[in-house]
Amino acid sequence: MRNLIGSKIILSKEEQTICENIGIQRYNINRQKGVKDKKIGKDDNYFVDINGFGGEFAFCKLFNIMPDFLVQVTQTNKNDYDALLFNCISVDVKATDVITGRLLTPLWKIDEVDCYALMIGEIPCYTFKGFMLGEDLKKQNRLKDLGRGMNYAAEQNELKELHDLYELDKIINTYPENK
Repeated sequence: MRNLIGSKIILSKEEQTICENIGIQRYNINRQKGVKDKKIGKDDNYFVDINGFGGEFAFCKLFNIMPDFLVQVTQTNKNDYDALLFNCISVDVKATDVITGRLLTPLWKIDEVDCYALMIGEIPCYTFKGFMLGEDLKKQNRLKDLGRGMNYAAEQNELKELHDLYELDKIINTYPENK
């Protein structure tokens, strides 16, 4: 398995347009349906949603999978993931434009994704920083108050490659073509 942490992804003009449209639609539908804006930073609201989807899109481009273009009200359910990797590994992709940014997920979010991924950057350029298992991120000792409520937080140096989280060789060796 190759290492992907540190990989840089640049979105094309067409990809940027898609991200801008999806981000604006996501923001608008949530406000129309009365979902409160719970962003942590002081960035423009539209920027946060556009950049968030840009990070998801860049992640999917890196892993050669299709992004989720669905525009719906923000969910707090168990099936709320941004990407589905091989062998059905569900990933919640987090993006921030803060170079030293942490992997964050709010305390109120009750999803049961397999792992979280962090993308650092601003549309159109992102850098992949790694993964953390959901069960490792959502621990009591990781709770931090960052000014707008409690969040689970992990530093970038704690993130890992996917093959360091899972015994991928064992998974891949179960595929029929590898028997």
